[in-house]
Amino acid sequence: MATSMLEDAVTDVNQENPNKKRKKQIEPGIIYLSRIPPYMNVKHIRDIFARFGEVGRVFLQPDDKAPSGKKGRLFTEGWVELEDKRVAKAIALALNNTQIGGKKRSRWYDELWNIKYLHRFKWVHLNERLAYEKAVHQQRMRTEISQAKREAAFYIENAEKRKRLIKKEKKLKKSGENLPNVRPYEFQMKETEDEILARKKDSKLKKAGKRTNEDSVLNDVLSKPKKLFLTSIFSRTTDTQGKND
Repeated sequence: MATSMLEDAVTDVNQENPNKKRKKQIEPGIIYLSRIPPYMNVKHIRDIFARFGEVGRVFLQPDDKAPSGKKGRLFTEGWVELEDKRVAKAIALALNNTQIGGKKRSRWYDELWNIKYLHRFKWVHLNERLAYEKAVHQQRMRTEISQAKREAAFYIENAEKRKRLIKKEKKLKKSGENLPNVRPYEFQMKETEDEILARKKDSKLKKAGKRTNEDSVLNDVLSKPKKLFLTSIFSRTTDTQGKND
């Protein structure tokens, strides 16, 4: 249904008055494919869209994470240039979120198109983006290589120092001299998560123990019978009278 509507729209575009085409120059248009079905390559894309209009340049972004097998290479996204931007707009409008279809035996029969027409987007912009991504990738590779070289040089230097120390110790042992007292390196390791949790748990238990002791003392004080103020005064006076007698 969508392909038939698209073919009608493309025929309408091609059957327009040729005088209008002379006045207004035909400009190319670019459509963006946000998802490429598995193992679909440039040739397949070109053959599919060539039915609707003249196809120019096609670029598919390879998927570096997925390994390329016998079936072919995987791609993540793509850009297709059509010679007439009106055809590109019609393709994006008619085929977006529709079934790819074709023959039922095709592996992409049930796949859906994800197409968007890029307004005022030129192929030069894509080249600039690809050049920028390439430069960023090369810079990242340079930094990783330099870091690996520094680590390798540090390891080789320490290995050579260790060899020299071992030779020196062997010579001292053969000569019978006492080995110099070398103070070992002292450094403090950071606590692991288990140790931090255990320390926090111990501190909580200590705080809970202090609170229970304080509560027991307070309960003992409150449990003792309280004497009234008057009874304490009268008891003192009776004691003093008995002593005087």
